[in-house]
Parts: sequence; C-alpha cells; structure tokens
Amino acid sequence: MLLPEGVDVIRMDADTTKAKGAHQRLLEQFDASGCAVLVGTQMIAKGLDFPQVTLVGVVNADTTLKLPDFRAAERTYDLLEQVAGRAGRGASGGEVIVQTYWASADAIQAVARHDRSVFEAPELEARAEAGYPPYARLTNVLVWGKDEQAVRGRIAALAVAVRAGVGEREAAGESGWEVLGPVECVRARAKDNVRMHLLVKSPVGSEPGALVSAAAAGLPPARGVSLAIDVDAYDLM
Repeated sequence: MLLPEGVDVIRMDADTTKAKGAHQRLLEQFDASGCAVLVGTQMIAKGLDFPQVTLVGVVNADTTLKLPDFRAAERTYDLLEQVAGRAGRGASGGEVIVQTYWASADAIQAVARHDRSVFEAPELEARAEAGYPPYARLTNVLVWGKDEQAVRGRIAALAVAVRAGVGEREAAGESGWEVLGPVECVRARAKDNVRMHLLVKSPVGSEPGALVSAAAAGLPPARGVSLAIDVDAYDLM
C-alpha cells in the first residue's frame, strides 16, 4: 500500500463525471475529506481552489510534447503551469512533482524554474524560422465524410484549387504563402467519418479565408462530404 488507511482516493475523469452533478459531487467529497487524493485527467488542472492541497503530481508530463501540432510545447507549458498552481494556495505552502522523460525540454524547464522566458524565447525563434503564428496566419481546412474515396477526392481537388489561387497571389507579388497537405488528421476517424485536412500558411495581414472560400466554392457539389474552413486555427487535431 502506497497510501495509509483512511485516505480517500477520488477519481475524476470523463467516465466518473458523466452523470448530472457528478463533477460537483466529487469536488465536494474531496473538499470535505480529512485526507484525500484526487486522481484525474486534464479537467482537474484548471480552476480548482483548495487551500489545503499541498502536493500536486503530474505523470508523463511530456506526453503532449509529442503531438503533431506546432502548439504542442505551448499547450504543455500552459497545462503544467495551471496544474502546478493547484498546490500551495494556502498558508501551508505546497510542492509539485513532475515526472518526465524529457526533463530538458524548454516547456518543462520553464515550469521547473518558474521562468516563462525559458520556454518563450526559443519557441518564438522556432516559429519564426518555420513560419508559424504569430509570424504568419494559419488556416486549417477540414474535410470529412463516411466515404473515404469521396473525402480524398474532395480534398485533393480543393488542394489543387487552393494552390492555383496561391499561385495567382504570388504572381501578383504577394509572397509568403504555403500549402501543406492534404493529409489525414491526427484523429483520422471520428464517429465513422474519415477526416483529412489541408493547411494554408499566409502572411500576417493577408486574407486567406477569401482565397480558400473561393477555391471551395468553385468545386462541384459533393454529396455526403462536409468541409470547414478555420482561419487562424487554434486546434489542428
């Protein structure tokens, strides 16, 4: 036994909070307990204010660093800063233990040192070199449907049209555009739908929405296939 008898172990995740009022009930149980451990997913990282909490632990803190998203390090830093803030909110102080296989990562080091600049400076440098926000605009075009061949055909045709539009912009002297993909989304299937996407990088001050919308409008109708254009996309998953 890692914990002595009498310690309440309360689990909070998507499964245990399905029922109406379950979220509030579990938090009240945690608050009322004389000695308890709250085990949960990211949902317990933000917004909880329990002055009696003196220890916070994070397991596999670097998992989100490996996601194929240019904001992976930013999300990891934000999450760890938030969860670390759950400890030591009272007079007793607190301690945060982070378990990681990549302790040298800038996001992990910034949290450990309580110094945002440790993460921010190299992150901005990397984004400037790769042409990602805030140094460019990023538009995510998502295509999905139950028929994989129809989805692939639709997004392939859209990619051709978007690249043609970008070529016209470049011919007019507007540089800094780049089209990436199309490729399968990280979550390639959701609710029996096949999901693929296309990324369009464009200069700050450009209007990528107009270009992509015009390209999509020029395609023939595709039954059973949906399309969404997200300009200045925050979630690429």
